[in-house]
Amino acid sequence: PTVKEEYISIQNAMKIKGVTIRKSPIEMIEYRLVPLLISVTKIGEELSASALTRGLGSPIKRTNICKIGLKKIDYFLLLLASLCWVVLIFF
Repeated sequence: PTVKEEYISIQNAMKIKGVTIRKSPIEMIEYRLVPLLISVTKIGEELSASALTRGLGSPIKRTNICKIGLKKIDYFLLLLASLCWVVLIFF
């Protein structure tokens, strides 16, 4: 699907620029396949970089650094903020 989308984008760009192909195989390669190959290669490199950044190729199992959840201080601050809100609304 990505290759098809890129090919359609290249066709549209050529129409906008007014470039036409006269059924020559050389022009077909020059104006359509070369930009398509460059675009697809760039997309592949971006996907590869994304996978490496996320650690998808790492032999080590993913771990979380910190536990997620509310602590006592969070509940205290929530209660304090609620009390301040109530005081502002009613007074």
